[in-house]
Amino acid sequence: MKHRKITALLCAMALMGTVPSFSAAAANEAPSDPYRTAVQKMKDLEKAEKEKPEDAKESPKTDVPAGEVNYTDALMKGLDLTVADVQSSIEAGTFKNLSPEAPKPVEPEPIVEPEPEPASEAEPEPLPEEPAPEEAAPVKKFIINQGETANTQDTDGAYDNIAYISEKDDENALRIPMAYITSENGKITKSGNTTDVESSRLYGLNAAVLATHGGRVSFTNALISSSGTGSAGAYGYSKSTYINLTGSTVTTEGDHSPGVIVSAKAMMKTVNTQVSTKGNDSPVIEIADGGGILIAEGGSFTASGLRSHGIYSKGDVTVTNSTVKAEKTKAAVLKGNNTITLRNTVLEGNEIYDINPHNIVLFSKDEDIGTMGLQQFDVGGGTLIARKGDMFYVTSTHGRITLAGVTLIKDDPSSNLIIVTGNDGANDWGTPGSNGGHLELICDGQTLDGNIVVDSISNVNITLKNDSTYTGAVTIIPNGEGGASYKTNADVFIAAGSTWNLTGNSTLTSLNNLGTINYNGYTITLADGTVLRG
Repeated sequence: MKHRKITALLCAMALMGTVPSFSAAAANEAPSDPYRTAVQKMKDLEKAEKEKPEDAKESPKTDVPAGEVNYTDALMKGLDLTVADVQSSIEAGTFKNLSPEAPKPVEPEPIVEPEPEPASEAEPEPLPEEPAPEEAAPVKKFIINQGETANTQDTDGAYDNIAYISEKDDENALRIPMAYITSENGKITKSGNTTDVESSRLYGLNAAVLATHGGRVSFTNALISSSGTGSAGAYGYSKSTYINLTGSTVTTEGDHSPGVIVSAKAMMKTVNTQVSTKGNDSPVIEIADGGGILIAEGGSFTASGLRSHGIYSKGDVTVTNSTVKAEKTKAAVLKGNNTITLRNTVLEGNEIYDINPHNIVLFSKDEDIGTMGLQQFDVGGGTLIARKGDMFYVTSTHGRITLAGVTLIKDDPSSNLIIVTGNDGANDWGTPGSNGGHLELICDGQTLDGNIVVDSISNVNITLKNDSTYTGAVTIIPNGEGGASYKTNADVFIAAGSTWNLTGNSTLTSLNNLGTINYNGYTITLADGTVLRG
């Protein structure tokens, strides 16, 4: 191996012109073995080094700059090194310390720390404490405020012929939490006012009867009355709560005092029950925030105060074979993706408070616009009565109105049948310019009379089927807030056997007619400019 190393070094030096000239006498002699020659040269240099005077030995040595390698010197200093070893040591600045006796430079191995012996009983090192998070903005806490109660029935059973009375503020006359009870011929009387109208509306604070947190009660022939402010008649709160009123009477006299009301997914059913409210802001039938289900079969429901609607629903209301009357305000208000279903029922309104009166209103909050949900106003049989104003107003929502064999009465012949438009935002009904109404109107075996008005940011899709007859005009008007036009505004489909009797010039986006149109001298202008005449 040494021979090969030496030979390689000498060849390299020869190519670089650095092979030493050995003695002149040896010039004419036969070439000697390179290995032996190199060894002899090394011995001669060592002998000369020993014979140097002491001062010469201490003379400073000049470093060879990196990159300027004297391979002859290197060869003489370390026969165990390869050319690569020498080059590496020169660049590292250690080549002058090499000698035949010295080991080759070895790059230090990385120090490996011995793994500590596992401590059998040692306690784990405590983790460093997490830095305290920055103080966040306080989160609003919703406190369910139901106040006190004069009487509680929280044990399952039958409680007949019992009277429950409360005369204090913020107190229920009877509360049923988490119990299944029946009550026949009960009398519940409530006086005293609320100190928190909002909690009365949302949670049943100060109600005459409050079923809550899964309480279930069935009243038969009950007499329930309240006279204070913020004092509902019968209130059901929270999921799994259920109230049944059969053959009963419920009356409230104070403001903010609904007749029958549920919230937070509670359920109520009334059968042949009479309900009335006399105060302002006291709907006779109400579903408050969080939704719920209220079913009324038979009976009558009358609201006498201002802004006291016949039905105010944020949930699902079904009324069958009943009469519902609002004497001084709207017949019904449907909010959000919820439903009002009427079967063989008379629903009557008389809006005297609003400057622009409407009888039945469908709307949603701003965040609900553009979400096609389940908002439906579904009427089969019965009668809808508008003593003042337009029959329907649809704004800031997506909804469906279905009319099947319903009698429609409008006392004001100049009022519209349906208005589908945006609004100015005054009633918190969406953002002006983008709060259009979107309505699907289905007329099934229906006769209807009156104009339909839709603005440019809204649309109405009208279907006449099963021998329906519509008498009126359909008009597209500009949006009052200058909002961008919707892709379609008014589309009409007339099935075979159904009829449209025009009472004025009409504008539509599209028309699909398989039935009959009686133009009566008027025209229909389509979005593409087509003008239809009889």
